[in-house]
Amino acid sequence: MDKRLLMELIPGPAFLVGNALGGIFVGAGFATAATALAIVLRWRWDRTLPLMAISILLLTVVLLGAGLVLDDTTFVKISNTLGSLAFALIVAFGMLLKPSLLRRTLGHSIRMNARGWRVLHIGWITLSVARAAANEAVWRTMSDDAWALYNGVSDIAWIALFFAVTSVLAHRYWDEPAPPRETAEKG
Repeated sequence: MDKRLLMELIPGPAFLVGNALGGIFVGAGFATAATALAIVLRWRWDRTLPLMAISILLLTVVLLGAGLVLDDTTFVKISNTLGSLAFALIVAFGMLLKPSLLRRTLGHSIRMNARGWRVLHIGWITLSVARAAANEAVWRTMSDDAWALYNGVSDIAWIALFFAVTSVLAHRYWDEPAPPRETAEKG
């Protein structure tokens, strides 16, 4: 498994451990620390800053801080909803760029035609909105412990779903390079 992908998965288990030790706020603190560690490691490995992880970290710090000040776990619970909706908006805006955001991000490993990139953007937007809706449904209808379990393990399932959709669309819309033009035979 790629070490970068592994770092993306660590905040979920960190949240579960923290929640088991001291509740939702401690879990959110552990997940925040794991996200910060992932950012530092990405910098050390690649000398790049993962902007999405930094955005998530900032959102989490703000919502965790508000939750602690107001003693309300709702702020922690809605962080996944707000983060997913923000991601959907970023991807939607990214469709307008030339080349598109996902093509800039994934184009080094995926060669799709223009329609494939549009469909992939729509797929990622749809998945992000679905993730936000699922988080809302779980935290509003289940106990704190059930939501914490969902929060701790759902990232793996959502990342797998994003990967599966991307793989299917890449296969369907794969863009083969044009064959080289043959030179006319000298006569």
